[in-house]
Amino acid sequence: MSPSSSPEPVDHRARLIEALAATLAEQSYADTTIADVVARAHVSKRTFYEQFASKDDCLVALCETLSQRTLAIIAEGFDPGADWVEQLAHVTHAYLASLQAQPALIRTLFIELLGIGPAGLSTRRQIQQRFASFLQVQVELSRAKEPGKRPLSPEMAMAVVGGINELILHAIEQDQVHRLTELAPTVIAFVQAVLTSLNPSAD
Repeated sequence: MSPSSSPEPVDHRARLIEALAATLAEQSYADTTIADVVARAHVSKRTFYEQFASKDDCLVALCETLSQRTLAIIAEGFDPGADWVEQLAHVTHAYLASLQAQPALIRTLFIELLGIGPAGLSTRRQIQQRFASFLQVQVELSRAKEPGKRPLSPEMAMAVVGGINELILHAIEQDQVHRLTELAPTVIAFVQAVLTSLNPSAD
């Protein structure tokens, strides 16, 4: 049999995650059932349970997938050799725009994920840590050109991410997800103040 005639393997896990994402774009998580997800994914319930223990388990996987995609969007356009203020503006706009483009899913990520208990809380913390670590890495890259600059501590990096998330959460609660990019000046000023405080002149 020639390679061209061999069927491509089906990634049922990815298909189910995408099906849940598509379903949540149309209805709430509380109203979503496993039957809804498998119907959209065109797989059986047996296939679902081969991949996930529960609907909540699938939600966790979806949130992980969304965070990885968002971080990839940010990292892809980041140039460590460019002016860091310009890069901060670019990264901030890219991040907020990616969230703004998927309002229903972002509500799930920021609010409904926490409603599923310890697993949701743990996932949320891991996602925040991923973004905090990215920020720390960028500071370390800038320190290569500015040896006197202090490192960004893990605690401060997490505080920055947490502060930004609170702004986003407030926008979600005010039904203003379609205006998330308007937060960019505030977020940029906040992060810039923190990063500037690491300069030797700030001592």
